[in-house]
Amino acid sequence: MPDLPARVLLTALVCIALAVPAPARAARQVSYPVLLQQVKTGPLIRAIINRKRGDIEIKFRNLDEWEAFYPPGAQPQLQRLLHQRHIRVIFASRHRARPGPRPAHHHLRYIAAGILGALVLAGAVWAYVRRRPARTSPRGTAAPGDGGAAS
Repeated sequence: MPDLPARVLLTALVCIALAVPAPARAARQVSYPVLLQQVKTGPLIRAIINRKRGDIEIKFRNLDEWEAFYPPGAQPQLQRLLHQRHIRVIFASRHRARPGPRPAHHHLRYIAAGILGALVLAGAVWAYVRRRPARTSPRGTAAPGDGGAAS
């Protein structure tokens, strides 16, 4: 099988090609009358209305997206048409300003500091106990627990 490395290389290239995601397509800008015609008759699956910007984005069954700015006062008509056709409508949310920075809760930080402190204390005690020299009896004999053997 002399072409085994070629097969491995081909398989690797196919896997890489399948793993790379397809680039996202942006919504296509169209005029409002063109978009309105598609709202009336097109194969839509959803619509996103952004009240603040005054635009609508529609998505088709083939996953294409169109976007257009609607004239002032046209939103109720759009909503009525979309509702009549049973098309899901999403309203872009407004970003609400928070009153201020929220207080930081550092519960995990305190727990980690406590555990680290306990480990350091345990290590210090262990080092102290390990470095203490063995006690000798005052008469020069071996320490207790040595079995009575003199050296």
